[in-house]
Amino acid sequence: MKRLLILILSVIFCVNFGYACSMYKITINGKTIVGNNEDWFSANCQIWFEPKGKHRYGVMNVGFDNNFIQGSINEAGLMFDGFTTPHKEVKNTEGKKKVSIDEFIAPIMHNCSTVKEVRDCLLEIDLSFLSDAMVVFIDKSGEYLIVEGDELILGDDSEQSFSNFYPSECSNRMEVPISFYQNGLAYINETEARADFDYCGEVMNHFKQDITVYTTVYDLESGIIRLYHYQNFKDYIEINLEEELKKGKHTMFIPDLFSKNSPGYRYYEIFKDPELLKVSLKETIKKNTEGFDGKALKGYEPAIIDLIKLQANVWEESFKDYNGVVAILDLSTELFPENYLGYSYIGDVYYENGQLKLAEEYYNQSLILNKGNKEVQAKLGEIENSKG
Repeated sequence: MKRLLILILSVIFCVNFGYACSMYKITINGKTIVGNNEDWFSANCQIWFEPKGKHRYGVMNVGFDNNFIQGSINEAGLMFDGFTTPHKEVKNTEGKKKVSIDEFIAPIMHNCSTVKEVRDCLLEIDLSFLSDAMVVFIDKSGEYLIVEGDELILGDDSEQSFSNFYPSECSNRMEVPISFYQNGLAYINETEARADFDYCGEVMNHFKQDITVYTTVYDLESGIIRLYHYQNFKDYIEINLEEELKKGKHTMFIPDLFSKNSPGYRYYEIFKDPELLKVSLKETIKKNTEGFDGKALKGYEPAIIDLIKLQANVWEESFKDYNGVVAILDLSTELFPENYLGYSYIGDVYYENGQLKLAEEYYNQSLILNKGNKEVQAKLGEIENSKG
């Protein structure tokens, strides 16, 4: 039961807050190494380079195929990453410059070299778009800046770690209720720290989850970045920021940087095919529910169905094919034919894509299993009205 509980808690966290991540920084004798795990369900991850142009610094960004920046490093040795966190109202907004979250990071990373410069920029910006997120910047001196909405917290501890919680609200990180974070802390506390790629990579190995899709480890002085893919900490590539920026603006698709026999590339091949992805997800759920009786499994049904829906949504973002989305969602009705949620979700896909007859069929099945579902009743009413 413990394995499934961890899986479900991770899913609930992702459904409610988005991405889960972890970060570790260490500074010894003036050398700063930073590691970051990106935890998500998409295999379509990439790196893209933006030369300085009219700005002060060129930048390497990492993220997914939607081009939303999840993390980056610039030529001055400044890096950042973000963490989804519980809602925290941002109140200090009066008279400040309004920007969108898409416009937030790029100007800072192209024009700032230290966390103090970042702080000075942020003091002028309305940060209300960070009410459900935290951002951490680290420069090559080892100083860091935690952005918790209204609070801009500078620090210079030689060793520090971050995840999906607010440090200002945590007096004892050993009590943070995030299992993967505690796994990493235990390793840190049991080992002798070193400011090098191998040690930082092993720390991130202990912070990893089953959904860690890539790991970046940065040497902020040299501009060398070590990249691991899909929880495989035996194989890696190293990227020279200076050399890559000389090539101009370009993108690297992360799966293509590794062997086609690697776990990450195999997952990428599965991710592209909704039927294979459905089989893989089914095996994951089966592995995590072994030994459960019917009553125990019943309590987890809604969260498991939401896991399937989340995977379908992530797949749709990459491929824009609602037939594939339906194929993935169909796993919920296969595993839990007496639960209305799966039928509702499939009905929603057909409804949004104008397949009203199919939507009606799935909504009716959902209503049979949950007669009081007013949302489904309303959708069926709209479909009936559309018939004229």
